[in-house]
Amino acid sequence: MARRAHAARVPYDDDGSEQYRAFRRAISNVLSTELALSTFAQIVDGLPTADIAFDRHMHGLDSDHPVDKHEELCPGVMERTREIRDQFDPSILVFDPVLIKAYRRAMPGSRVFKVLLLELVAVFVHQLAVLLFNLNICMHTGGPEEVKRVTQYEEPPLAPGLAAFTPEATIFNHHAYLHDDIYPDGPADMAGHWAEDRVLGGVTVFDRPAAERSPDDPPNAWFNSSRRKVIFGYYQLLDHQQDALVDFFLAEDPTSTNTVRLDFWDAILHRFVCRDPWECKPLRPQNTLDYPEYQAVRDAVLARFGDGAGSGGFPTPRERIARAYGPGNGTV
Repeated sequence: MARRAHAARVPYDDDGSEQYRAFRRAISNVLSTELALSTFAQIVDGLPTADIAFDRHMHGLDSDHPVDKHEELCPGVMERTREIRDQFDPSILVFDPVLIKAYRRAMPGSRVFKVLLLELVAVFVHQLAVLLFNLNICMHTGGPEEVKRVTQYEEPPLAPGLAAFTPEATIFNHHAYLHDDIYPDGPADMAGHWAEDRVLGGVTVFDRPAAERSPDDPPNAWFNSSRRKVIFGYYQLLDHQQDALVDFFLAEDPTSTNTVRLDFWDAILHRFVCRDPWECKPLRPQNTLDYPEYQAVRDAVLARFGDGAGSGGFPTPRERIARAYGPGNGTV
C-alpha cells in the first residue's frame, strides 16, 4: 500500500498559476530560515548534535549514549548544507497527484488553499530530509563507521535479567514514527518525520474524513509534536496559528493554547487523522479475542486506504508488540 501510493506521486510542474508561485515562495521562505538550515545540516553531518538529539519526548537515550559527546556540527557541514540549499531544484520532488489537483483548484487565500499549501510544504520538508538521508553525505568526523557505531549503540538493560533496549534504525526519529519496515523509504522516512517536527513544529497531519465531508471548508491541520516543552500528542492548530504559518510561507520579505487534542493511539486507528495511512502502526495488541473492536477498525482502514488484508494491507507490528509486552503476551 505504501509503496504503491508513493510510486504514484508526480512532480509539481510550473503551470504559471498564482498557486504555483505561492508554493515556490513558501518553500523558499522555509529554506531561508536558520532553523531549516540547521535541521538539514544535522542530516548532512550524519548525527544530530547532543542538544538536538535529547530535545525530544521519549528519545530513548541515556546520559552515557555516545551521541552526548557530539556537541557541535563537524567542520564544513554548515557550508556544505548552504551549498545544497542554494543549488536545490524543488522540481525533482514528487507529490500526491490528488493533492496537486486539489491545490491547483483552490482559491488563493481560502481555508482549503491554506490547508493544502501546508500539506505541500510539509511533504516538501519531509522529502528533502529523505533525499539528504539517502545521499548519505556523512561529513561526520570519523565517517560512516563512527555514525554506525553511535547509531547502533545499545543501551544497557534497566536491571539484571531484563533485555537490552534495541536501538532504532536512526537517531533522527520522532517517537510516534518508528516503523521503518513499512515506510516507502525506510529509515529515511523516519528522518523525514523528524525534520518536519524540527522545522514546522510537528508532523503535519489532517482529519481526512472531515475533509471528505466538507472539501471546500476542511478543518485546520493537526500537529504531532515530539520536541520537549511542546504539547505531547496530536493537537489541532488554532485559526490564528495556521494563518500565521501560512502568512510566513507567503511573505515577500519573511522574518524568522490548543484544546482540540487526540491521544496518539486514537488518532490514526480510530479517527484517521493522518497524512498517509501507513505512517503509524496501532500500538495495542492486535488480537481480536482480547480486542474485538480491532477487526472492525482494521477493516475500515483497509477499505479506506488499503488493498486487502495480509502483506499488502495494514501490517502487523509483531516484533514491536513482542518487545513491548514480552513473550507470551499481546499475541497476534
